[in-house]
Amino acid sequence: MGLLGLAVLASAGPLSEAAPARVTVKTSASAPLEASAPGPLREEALKLLAQPTVAGAAWRRLGPEVVPVLAALAEDLSVPDAQRLRAVAALAHVESPEAGPTLQALMEDPRRSADVRTRAAAALGQCLGFEAVKALSAQLEDRDVRIREAVAQALGRLGGQRVRETLEERIPLEDVPQVREALQQGLTLAEP
Repeated sequence: MGLLGLAVLASAGPLSEAAPARVTVKTSASAPLEASAPGPLREEALKLLAQPTVAGAAWRRLGPEVVPVLAALAEDLSVPDAQRLRAVAALAHVESPEAGPTLQALMEDPRRSADVRTRAAAALGQCLGFEAVKALSAQLEDRDVRIREAVAQALGRLGGQRVRETLEERIPLEDVPQVREALQQGLTLAEP
């Protein structure tokens, strides 16, 4: 199944807690879409993100409308880093067809921080399962060492023969010892 690859544009800038957020997302199959992130939904998401752990059911309860809110919060530099990273991870728990492509766009965008991109890689595997293998595998060639490490681990958690083959093929091509180690750990995790 091809992923639409929603790209969350950072041009929205910092968001005010009182005002509704306007987030523009672009799909590869259509023109830009505008999604409104109402203030109350944003405030509820911020309350959940302030907690160190939140059950996935809390995010599912907010519904698919929270996807653009979480994407905007992940980009909002006025939000504490820990909450921004939790926003990325929370996307894996939202039952929405937009969650996976949003995570993929965050992971693939080299303009995003490595922390956001690595968290998006882990969340993408959790969100899409085996459907994420192709998108994750493509990031094994990313310029950022931390992204390659995170992707190797995310793939290893998915397991399966296809993942094993992908990791085994990548090991001899990898020059960075810490990434080779992550690839080996991914293989260990992928063991049947």
